[in-house]
Amino acid sequence: MAERVRGIIHVHSEFSRDGLSSIADLADFAREAGFRFVGLTDHAEDLCPHDMESLQQECEAHSDESCLMIPGLEFRCSDEIHILGLGIAKEIVSTDAVSAAREIQAWGGLAILAHPSRNEYQFPRELWVSLNGIEIWNAGYDGRFVPPLANLRLLQEARTANHNILGFGGEDLHIWDRPPRVVVDLQGEGIGRLDIGMVLHGLQMGRFSVHGRYLSFNAMTGPDWLGGIPLRVFRKTYEISKTFRNLVLGES
Repeated sequence: MAERVRGIIHVHSEFSRDGLSSIADLADFAREAGFRFVGLTDHAEDLCPHDMESLQQECEAHSDESCLMIPGLEFRCSDEIHILGLGIAKEIVSTDAVSAAREIQAWGGLAILAHPSRNEYQFPRELWVSLNGIEIWNAGYDGRFVPPLANLRLLQEARTANHNILGFGGEDLHIWDRPPRVVVDLQGEGIGRLDIGMVLHGLQMGRFSVHGRYLSFNAMTGPDWLGGIPLRVFRKTYEISKTFRNLVLGES
């Protein structure tokens, strides 16, 4: 019988300059909320090699069978392209996004393009073949209700070069002051006792789905379904509501 294990990815701890929660606190909050894994992605430019080693050690110290703290880094590359290196805590010297993604994978991590809307969807085509996935839903940048249609079109474009590229959802959490809004459900047969290798392999193989409050999608789901009329209406309604709210707040 298939099991589901819930977790979150793209989480920043105090190892990041803008992270406000310790790994110990993140682990406690995750357990209380029923999450079995947390994918940390602290800003690589904020950590020296000694800090990266400490990040690895703290993740190990605060992991147990109830919840895994998975070390990871967010690499700022040339042209402000950000690549998540999930599952690694190693220094990468190159600032080229393609080289960084390849090195992440060489270290055994997952290379995921973070919050593509920040870059106005301008990326070198050769990047697609070097990635495991694209963060098509980032709760911090895209909102908690529905991913932008442009993110889904980007995923469709990327799949013309790499049909194995996956759609990820990340929280981009910097302090655990509310329930996470975009979560990941890992699926498998008889999962039982988790380990980091198992989680990373399941994510790499696309055996997961992404869930928000009103919308969910499978990592391998085709963009034709995601780009359907219901989603377009939902996103447009959200954008209109957000614009109206900002106007009201700006006038008050």
